[in-house]
Amino acid sequence: MKKLFFLLCLLGFYSCAGYAPIFSTENSSFYIGNIINTNDDKITKKLSRNLDNKKLKDDSKKNYTLKISSDKKIVVVSRDPSGDALTYEIIISVVVNVFYNNEDKPVNTLKFSSNFSYNNQKNKFNLDQYRRTIEENMIDKISQDIVVKLLLNFRVFTGL
Repeated sequence: MKKLFFLLCLLGFYSCAGYAPIFSTENSSFYIGNIINTNDDKITKKLSRNLDNKKLKDDSKKNYTLKISSDKKIVVVSRDPSGDALTYEIIISVVVNVFYNNEDKPVNTLKFSSNFSYNNQKNKFNLDQYRRTIEENMIDKISQDIVVKLLLNFRVFTGL
């Protein structure tokens, strides 16, 4: 019984030897040729930096041009009896127009939204640092969602 269990485990280890990352840039079926930021703010600049590793390296590849616009809102969700804010909610919305091989009309418009609620703090410096960390994490998540959506929809956009 022990030998059978050992052989099954050994067979399992050998069958898992072909691991490869799903979203590697070498095997990508698309590249981003150009990123256009419609509003010059921190969110679109960070999204552009996150998507730079997908930028076009060879002109012969099929590529996308992305036109990114973003919006950030910080809303007071609840207040205490004296009117001071207790809870905030940050909402980041991003609209990405996808152009394929430098066409004039967008092939698709992708909309992403992310929100996060957090409590107010007495130390405003710590609150500001916490808010910046939340924003960066939300932007990173949205940029990952953009890449995943482009990977999944490449065949739909191009008709392949």
